[in-house]
Amino acid sequence: MLHIELYRTRREHAWLSHAIDLEMKARQPDQERLAKLKRRKLAAKDRITILEARQQRQEQASDGLQPQRA
Repeated sequence: MLHIELYRTRREHAWLSHAIDLEMKARQPDQERLAKLKRRKLAAKDRITILEARQQRQEQASDGLQPQRA
């Protein structure tokens, strides 16, 4: 299930990048909409980072390895 959530979040991040590009190319970009899209994109990136770390821990656990601690 984690890989599905990670896939969906990556797709959302890509869609938001595209939406930001389109808005910036508009004759008069809506600055409020642009700010909202950028906040959503940043939140998606944060979720991707968390999900990737969780996935890595699961893979290490399934391999019988201890997670590395910083």
